Amino acid sequence: MPNWRVVCRFAVFVCVATLVVLYFVLTHTNPLPRIVSWLDEITATSLSKPAGPWAVRAGDQPDSATVVPGAIVVSAAGSVEARNPGSGKRLWTLDDSWATVAGGSNPVVVVGHPAGGGFDVVAAASGEHLWSDNDRDAVWAFSDVILILHCPHQSNCQLQADDPTSGKPQWRTKLDGAGSSMRGLGGPFATLQPIAADYAKSLGAVPSAVPTFIGLNLGGDVHVISTARKREVRVYPAGKDQRVVVAGNEVIVATSAPHAGTCTYTIQGRDAATNATRWTRTGFNPHTTSGLACDQRNDPKGAGGALLATDTSGRDVLLNVGTGALMYRAPAGAHIVATDGAVALARLADGKTLQAADAESGAPLWQRPVTKDALIGVGSGVVMIADPVNGRMVAVKPESGAVVLNVASGATVLGVGATYLVVNIGRTFGPLLLSSGQAAGP
Repeated sequence: MPNWRVVCRFAVFVCVATLVVLYFVLTHTNPLPRIVSWLDEITATSLSKPAGPWAVRAGDQPDSATVVPGAIVVSAAGSVEARNPGSGKRLWTLDDSWATVAGGSNPVVVVGHPAGGGFDVVAAASGEHLWSDNDRDAVWAFSDVILILHCPHQSNCQLQADDPTSGKPQWRTKLDGAGSSMRGLGGPFATLQPIAADYAKSLGAVPSAVPTFIGLNLGGDVHVISTARKREVRVYPAGKDQRVVVAGNEVIVATSAPHAGTCTYTIQGRDAATNATRWTRTGFNPHTTSGLACDQRNDPKGAGGALLATDTSGRDVLLNVGTGALMYRAPAGAHIVATDGAVALARLADGKTLQAADAESGAPLWQRPVTKDALIGVGSGVVMIADPVNGRMVAVKPESGAVVLNVASGATVLGVGATYLVVNIGRTFGPLLLSSGQAAGP
């Protein structure tokens, strides 16, 4: 005999399901986005203890986040989306091949077309389409302009600066003899590179004003462009024994030569506008060479007007890019792991102490214990320390060492804002709030 109670329950379920389906059909409503959103919410991973204000799951695993007025823009492989900073509610999402953020008080997102080249520009907070470029170009985004490199047939290149919001051209310059196959999101300029790559992408996601001078490496030749004068001012041809980068208003030229089984080094600072030599330093190794022939293959490292090198005694130092003066010498056995040009961070010889010093005077500021595997970075007003051994994430003020975040977390920093960090574990991401830092923590 049938179990009538089971039969009745099944009949009720069928009736309810039929009514729900009929409702969606009659109202032309697609329930799948709501279901997917609900599944994302209930499967979100805890990012920290104590928890941040919210945590959500992205459609794809995010690789960077940019905090702008009115939105958190999160990029992943194949998509980009924006979230409300207060609630985490998704504002919009688009498929892409790449994405980057530009603009200042009216931020925009440059979204590479999924196929065929070109890009769209949308408002960061609303996703409203603003303008497009359908050419296969390379793009660099700043708070005041979007630079676009047009290279028809990989030659006769032209660099154009467009207004981020309207797309209106501001200026353009021809690049003498240039040839390039760069497409999509442009690669790094010929400039000082971060000392450590731990937080380079998350810090680099924040749009800043275009530098007065930029160095564009095209086929090994470095094209120096004055964005103030809106034209190319000089080209440094590629050479095995030289590495050329632009830092501030200076061109740094690192030269090496083999001598007695080793390499000898010379570093010069030249005026970017006139090419006049301002200073010369010998005996300081900028770590630009590799190989037995002392070939120059790496851009020098540093930030904010400070150039990393090693002196003749083997100690890490920071040199002033404008004068060549010695700014900071790390203690014996220590290694400089990060700088923003104002503060130098060194891991001391014991391997478990992080010391901060004033980069200009060398005066010690503070120190705190870290493990040998801790990831360290400085920028946007905070020093970030992620400790995988102890499972903690700490952020402190660069000048004082005052703690503004100290949580149990195995997350990765995606982006840095004025009042919080954006972090992720897998596809789950969200903000961790920073305190005022008035009182130092443990």
